[in-house]
Amino acid sequence: MKRYSAPPGRVAELHHEHPQRTASKDGFSIFSDTTFQVWPNRESMARSIRMQERRARRPDDWRPLVPLRDGEGY
Repeated sequence: MKRYSAPPGRVAELHHEHPQRTASKDGFSIFSDTTFQVWPNRESMARSIRMQERRARRPDDWRPLVPLRDGEGY
């Protein structure tokens, strides 16, 4: 899995190579970088995100760039 980050002002300028299997998460402060991670396939990314949804929500949870459809990740 590939990880990369960008400062808050540069996130809108990024061109993601594989947006369908990329997710992002923010740091804990307003000056923290946004971290992006590319999964090997969309199914494994969806499964990881659905597992996070089963517990209490936290600010550093992964969010997909392309929204998950109903039934993905189950």
